[in-house]
Amino acid sequence: MFSCSLKGPKTVCKELKVGKDGLRQIIKEDSLNLFSLASKSKVKGNELVGSQDRRKHMEKTAFLLRLRYVENSDEMMKALKQFRGRADQLQERFDYLVQAGLDFNVVSSIIKQVPMVLNQSKEVVGKKIDCLTNCLEYPLESVVAFPAYLCYDLERINHRFSMYVWLRERGVAKPMLSLSTLLACSDARFVKYFVNVHPEGSAMWESLKKSSTTS
Repeated sequence: MFSCSLKGPKTVCKELKVGKDGLRQIIKEDSLNLFSLASKSKVKGNELVGSQDRRKHMEKTAFLLRLRYVENSDEMMKALKQFRGRADQLQERFDYLVQAGLDFNVVSSIIKQVPMVLNQSKEVVGKKIDCLTNCLEYPLESVVAFPAYLCYDLERINHRFSMYVWLRERGVAKPMLSLSTLLACSDARFVKYFVNVHPEGSAMWESLKKSSTTS
């Protein structure tokens, strides 16, 4: 079953340059052709949409080829399905990571491992980089070992980094713990192994969460 938007009888008569009687005769003789004529604008619209989709697909493919993906590989097909946005937007976000200080090949490797990184705006990625380098005081290259960091929710990052820094300042947390150690564990596990290691940890943790909901 399918649906199609049809032109009105008056429009069809005008385009075919026939009157009502002529239209009736066409219906009797070739109803299928008449249906095609009446729905022509819809077909053209579908063709236009299809053409635009193909163009977008080709532009994204060209972008991936510049990142040294193998054409038509499973890796490329997976990335194409996961990417959101136009090719120029993806390129802009990629360039932003390079301009932030990461090597071109490093960024390419990150994107191959976690394509969803490029689904985020430059502003969001910038905030995550700021949390990493200014809050934790870790080098930007830390994301190489754990590229999924760039996909974590900002609130989770802020809460856990702030808590870790607070504990580190009080000498109850090891310096330079990996990003995966801080972020990948569940909330319950984080509370058990980080928050609860200090007598005032629980109060600080609740304060951090409360401040984010009121800001």
